[in-house]
Amino acid sequence: MTYGTKRRPKCFNFPALENANAPERDILQAQYDFLLELWESVATSGPDLFANLCFRRKGTSKMIDKFAPLSGDIRLDRLLKRYDRHRYDQYFSPNLYARPSRKLSGVRMTRLGWCDVDEADPFAFDPQPSVVWGTSPGRTQALWIWDRPHSPAQASAFSKALAYRHGGDKGGSAANKLLRLPGSFNHKPGYDTPFIPLVHFDPSPITARPKPLTSQHCVSAAEPEALKMNPNAHDRHAVGKKYRLQLDTSTRHLIRHNHAQASDRSSRIFAMVAGLHEARATLDEIASVIWSSPYFREKYGENQNALETEISRIIAKLEADQ
Repeated sequence: MTYGTKRRPKCFNFPALENANAPERDILQAQYDFLLELWESVATSGPDLFANLCFRRKGTSKMIDKFAPLSGDIRLDRLLKRYDRHRYDQYFSPNLYARPSRKLSGVRMTRLGWCDVDEADPFAFDPQPSVVWGTSPGRTQALWIWDRPHSPAQASAFSKALAYRHGGDKGGSAANKLLRLPGSFNHKPGYDTPFIPLVHFDPSPITARPKPLTSQHCVSAAEPEALKMNPNAHDRHAVGKKYRLQLDTSTRHLIRHNHAQASDRSSRIFAMVAGLHEARATLDEIASVIWSSPYFREKYGENQNALETEISRIIAKLEADQ
């Protein structure tokens, strides 16, 4: 099984995270050590810092957010045991928070860059990443450990530049991004539960930075202002029924799906937003459909900021193309 890399550097720090057959106790300890070493290497000074883990029971779309203060008796191992990797997809937020909430406004200064590398070669990125792990056959995720902290907005801009220039996921640059945890399993149907191996770990601070994007690299170098919407105002299926005559068959089916039936979640989210927008559905109606859709939940979890950002971005693009 390969993970989209032209070469595979040796990972010396956490050997259990490379080996799907390592004893369960060793993998659990390695996950714990990996997270603490990562978070401690990027933590900035300040009072309270909260780390975020997120879990989704296999076969469901509901995301379970858990926070742990990075002070005193840090017991992340309890969460990893309770939401074990055999029954749950395990995720972590690489950035830290000022309070136990994954709202974008709570992200602290960070020394990280991040990217869903997907099928690109992570070692063709410039600069090369500090941490790389597989997420499914042929796909990886990566982190960059910078030599000094940046604001969440600046760190997000660097992450976006990396994705746009080197073939990563262009929609994954938000500072409250969730990533899969090395050592866990990917329980998506059709993947045969692949192990998620750590491929590379080098915590040496990176001094170089990717050049920020300009308008030639994307529709707009700046994100559109997030529109206000209420994702709990309507029932998803009721909205689909209301606009069924104005929607094409494919979009109607996507709205009805209770489980994601395709790996490309971004294009399915786009299709639903575009179809409903063209049918003149209200923002609250669109948000209510996307918020409870498995295509959104598997990608972003219960992240309302991501919901507003994604819908706003898609609508801005649709209106710009008219």
